[in-house]
Amino acid sequence: MKMKGTMIALFARDLRKAMNLRAFLIWAALAGMGVFFFFATGARTQLLENDRIDYMSLFLPHMIFGAWAVLSVYFDLISADRQHNVLDCILSSGVSKSTIFLSKTLVVIVMSLILSIIYLLPLAIVVTGLTGDVGHAGEILLYILPLWGHIMVYASMGVLISVIARSSKAALIWSLLAGLLLMPRLFAMMVEGIGNAFGWTADMIRNVSLIAPGIMMQALSETSDSRQFLLAATVFSVSVLVFFALGYVTFLRQDEWNYGE
Repeated sequence: MKMKGTMIALFARDLRKAMNLRAFLIWAALAGMGVFFFFATGARTQLLENDRIDYMSLFLPHMIFGAWAVLSVYFDLISADRQHNVLDCILSSGVSKSTIFLSKTLVVIVMSLILSIIYLLPLAIVVTGLTGDVGHAGEILLYILPLWGHIMVYASMGVLISVIARSSKAALIWSLLAGLLLMPRLFAMMVEGIGNAFGWTADMIRNVSLIAPGIMMQALSETSDSRQFLLAATVFSVSVLVFFALGYVTFLRQDEWNYGE
């Protein structure tokens, strides 16, 4: 019972920390960009004339800024507690590192779902207002699962960075670099260049490109191609599990006492 109460208290604290003003403003701005690109890319015209919602028009902001938007929420999830001696206080009260990390993991899962809704809900409202058809809003909200998958990969990466970098300043720098390298267009160009140099097939280049969460999310949204969908879902699951596992093992082995600045 005490363990359950401790977990609930840690979860509530960490969720409040993740749902801060910075996170809300960044994701509100990203959602606003999603609505802007929906109009600017001609998706509105395509919807009204052809009754079709274009995928890229919905997620173009995520292709560009998604990595940074997600990592901005999670890069200091652990490092900030360490830096401000909060982690030392929690550990000195008898709470195990496993309990602390489990609480952070649950927060990441829940918060990533909330972020998916924050981004897609304004788009669903705009589309419903344009067409008067609630079915179109439902069609957009079906993308919550692929978007949640996209966010979870970056989120688990952010937790790993927060553990390894140890300080919030270092974690922020690492997150900015990771977000830049994993931008879908840039990453696809790098993989294509490496693949051409080593004589990879087109299928191999395409499959390796799925490492970039943005490319993977697009594959997850195309359920008609079952092979590509299953491959993308597998890469998503393995990526999240590997990042969390590495973060957990590293966190358990790190010394903590009096690390704060």
